[in-house]
Parts: sequence; structure tokens; C-alpha cells
Amino acid sequence: MKYILLWTNPQNSPFIYFGEGSAVFENKTCQWKNCYVTGNRNYLGDYSEFDVIVFNGPQLLPLVNLYDLPKKRFVTQKYVYANIESAAIYPICSDRWNNFFNWTWTYRLDSDSVWGYISVKNATGHVIGPKEVMNWINLSDMDDIDENLKLKLKSKKKLVAWFVSNCDTLSLREEYVKDVQQELQKYNLDVDIFGSCGKHQCPRDIMPRCLDVLKRDYYFYFAFENAISQDYVTEKILYALNSNTVPVVYGGANYSRFMPEGSYLNAREMTPLILARKMFAISRNIEMYYMYFRWKKYYSYHFRHETPDTDDYCNFCAMINNEYLMKTTTIYEHFNKWWTANDSW
Repeated sequence: MKYILLWTNPQNSPFIYFGEGSAVFENKTCQWKNCYVTGNRNYLGDYSEFDVIVFNGPQLLPLVNLYDLPKKRFVTQKYVYANIESAAIYPICSDRWNNFFNWTWTYRLDSDSVWGYISVKNATGHVIGPKEVMNWINLSDMDDIDENLKLKLKSKKKLVAWFVSNCDTLSLREEYVKDVQQELQKYNLDVDIFGSCGKHQCPRDIMPRCLDVLKRDYYFYFAFENAISQDYVTEKILYALNSNTVPVVYGGANYSRFMPEGSYLNAREMTPLILARKMFAISRNIEMYYMYFRWKKYYSYHFRHETPDTDDYCNFCAMINNEYLMKTTTIYEHFNKWWTANDSW
């Protein structure tokens, strides 16, 4: 059995999804099910007996303030920094954590273990990404879309939708959208905003119905992140990609690591005026719009938790079972620079 200690509060997200024991690995039918998770520091008599100790990034500051850090550690243990939240929202602004963590488990694609939302498969069903370097098929080498998909895309009649509940964000995405709305008024168009930030409703419990509306009616979907951080791409692009809708992205990621060229628009590379003009032009040229779906014959998009081979909990347990990785000594000497150097806040 491999033992994982959650040093920070196990009731806080995302640690709460671990539960207690090995059930999370068994329920996900992981290849390795011999990992045992607990927040009880005395479970093995002494916390130095655990194979791995995991620290939740958003809770680091209270640990320092309360002097609640391990007083001893053994070289055989791995200290892991885990975070699914943006580095822009939870930056590391001091060198306190340099030379402290052995592994990282975050949305960053250069983490030791990735904790993300998206997996990309090729036409044969093999997982190919996302990763730092992707070898996509060139758009010009892709075949045209089939007639059945063309019929579905022809039924579109609304320009752009946005599902959002956080109306005051660090990325200021809401300000960008306001400017786009003003530009779209020139064409008698608007951004249809669903959720507490707009006029339309889409409660999470009926999300499948909302996605059906997206698939049927909308040319574009705003996949706008609440913070600008390297590789920080959440499930928002999946809403569009799997609903026959073109994602318009707004974030700090290099999106070519996540999607092939010609499948999306990047709002941060355009002014609101240019984006509004481009969306309008594409929506009025159906042949041009078809081009944005050529990728569908070659790639598919999935939530990482859909299968054990891409599930982040399964992969983490597998990592702990890797004897070579456990015996190899690694340390993040300049952790603050790694985590926050390329981010804005």
C-alpha cells in the first residue's frame, strides 16, 4: 500500500474529492488501486511514514501563519504542491517555498503530474495531448467536413453565447465582453449571456439542455477564463468543441497546445472591434464557417476523468507506484519563479 497524506484541510476543494482510503482509485477502476489517502497525520503513527505529503496551493499561507508545517521530513518522502486554481489568483510571492516541493500536481503542462480538464485523442483513439509541443495536422491537409455536419451547422441562427456566473474577475473578461457587445450593436447583434451575469438562465443541473441549445443555435461560444495564467485552460472549451460551436478563447495559455490551428478564435490577439467584425463575417460565410470544423475527422475532445488512462487521480497513484520516480531525488529550487514567473495578476 502507498500512503498519501493530505497535509492541508481534506474538506477543501479539490481535496474533498479524494475521500478517505482507497475508494477513489477503486471507483475509477485505476490500474493502481493500492494508494490510501487520509488527512489524519497520525494514521501511521507519525507523518514521516507517509510516502507522499500533498499541500493544497490556496492554503499555503495559513500554514505559514499558523506555523503548521512538517517539523521533520525524510528523503524517501515526496512533498507535492497541488493546485487546480490559477497561479494569477494564488501566486507565490516569496521564496519561502523554494527547495520545499519535490513534485508538482497542477494544470500546468510541465507539472510532474497534470491535474487538468481536457484530453485530446486522435482518430485511432490514442491520447495525444494536450502537451507542450503538439504536432497537429495542417488545416490545409484536412478533408472537408461531411454533409451531415454541414446540415447541422446551417441551422445556426445566433452569433455567440457565454455561460458565466462570476461577473468580477481578475482577467477583466467582463470588460472585454462589454466592449464586444458595443461593437456587435453595429450589426444588430449581441452576446447572449447565460447565468447570473446575464439575461438568460442556465442552471448547472440542466447543463446538458443548455449545451443542446448551444449546439443547435450558436456559431460561437466565449470560453473566457477568469484569470490569465500559463496553461490555465478549463472545461469551457469542451462546451464549444463538443457542441459544434467555435470557441472564442481568452486566457494566458498557448492554445496551440490544446487545439489545432483553424478551430478557434483567440480574443486576446484581437481588439473587441476586430473580434466582432470577424465573428460577423464568418457567420455570414457558411463555407468559411465549415473550415473551423475540419478537425473533427482527426481529433476528439474528452474530460480527463472519463477514462482511467487519463484520470488525474489514477495517474497520481501510478506515479507513486513508479519505483524510479520515487527513488529519484528532485526539488524545485526556485518554486516561486516556476509557479508565477509567466503570469499576470
